Amino acid sequence: MAPVPSEPQPSAPELSPSGTLPNAPDSARLAVDSIWVWSAIGLLLLLVPVGVGSMAVRELLVLPVLPRCWNVAQSNNSGSTRIYCAEILANKQTVEDLRRAIQLANQVNADDPLRDKSDRLIEQWTQDILRLGEAEFQAGSLDRARDIAKRVPFHVATYATAEAKIKEWEAIWAKAEKIYSEVEAEIDQENWFAAMSAARMLLTVGNQYWATTQYQALMRLLQSSRESEATARRSPNSASKGGGLNDLIRQWETEQTKTDAERLKTAQELAQGGRVEDLRAAVGAAEQVLYGTPQYDQAQSLINTWRQQIEAIEDRPRLARAAELARQGDVRSLEVAIDEANQITWGRSLHEEARTQADTWRRQVHELRLREQEEMLRQLDRSASTTPPPLPAPLPPVVPVVPSALPVSEPVLTLPAEGTSPALPASVPANVPASDSVALPGDRSTPDPMP
Repeated sequence: MAPVPSEPQPSAPELSPSGTLPNAPDSARLAVDSIWVWSAIGLLLLLVPVGVGSMAVRELLVLPVLPRCWNVAQSNNSGSTRIYCAEILANKQTVEDLRRAIQLANQVNADDPLRDKSDRLIEQWTQDILRLGEAEFQAGSLDRARDIAKRVPFHVATYATAEAKIKEWEAIWAKAEKIYSEVEAEIDQENWFAAMSAARMLLTVGNQYWATTQYQALMRLLQSSRESEATARRSPNSASKGGGLNDLIRQWETEQTKTDAERLKTAQELAQGGRVEDLRAAVGAAEQVLYGTPQYDQAQSLINTWRQQIEAIEDRPRLARAAELARQGDVRSLEVAIDEANQITWGRSLHEEARTQADTWRRQVHELRLREQEEMLRQLDRSASTTPPPLPAPLPPVVPVVPSALPVSEPVLTLPAEGTSPALPASVPANVPASDSVALPGDRSTPDPMP
């Protein structure tokens, strides 16, 4: 009897790297994949607000509190930034910085709401440039004064003001030169009285250099010429003539001193009214006091005092309005107050007080804006710290089941009992001949019979 072959033992199937059977149902794989998808979505929902908040915080933190002004002219900045940087430049009160400030303020677009402010600042800074030029003109340098006035950019509306000022300086200078030449001519002809009368005109020409330095030069020339003429002749007639000239000069000085004293007294009486009109009239009267008289220094001191009073009367209401606006405490009111205080230009009596107030209000604006930024940061922190939406409940893990027998898809053959015919598997058609039956394990192949 042939040995019966042993039944093969099914081996346990190997698991795939994903933890599922190679032939596990597709629903199990989809369940595992859905867990990863929902986890990724939940993580994304958590990271998006945190990321946006972090970026916003970073932008706020790296944003400079004040604009950087070194390249603002080449960049596309707002009108407020240009005006701010222009004011920073103009505060230096140099000709070149004022010129750059005018150019920067002039770049504000015509349709910008701040264009009116930029025009006012351009006018103010043009006057500052002309004031510096006036100082050079009064010091005796017409060429330097002209060069300063020409630093006003030609493409701004106030350039016409600079041109008019240059023409005014040139007219005064030409008039003074003409007077000086006339006095020299009278001295050469020994017309002492005519020379002195003409020289007095330099005192009212409107230039400090001609009224002081050049006038003194003419007086020295007149005195030396008179002494030279008296020494050359040395005759009784010439001595008598020289004595008469000295008497005439002393008489003129006495009369001039008396006249200037009356003018100064009139100026002081006018100033007692205290109004701007009264003070201006007093200044006009005191300016008629000629250089070289005993009243001249006192007149100049009173003129400066009265001018400061005029400026204080004119600028005090403006500064009071600015302070009233600043007391409202909001950013807009403080900015308007700063603009109002800036109208009190350099050189005026209240300029230092106005600048101090404006600096204080700028610091307040800075603090308010910092508070706004801090509030924005707190809001971003609150929005970033809110609880993210809950993640979907994860599906229960799929536990792979290892079958204890071979899959049903594989036919299982059993050995027939002895003396019985083997049963065909269900997958074998019934009409298959016996000779075509499936060979059993362990059957010996029967060789075909020889023909």
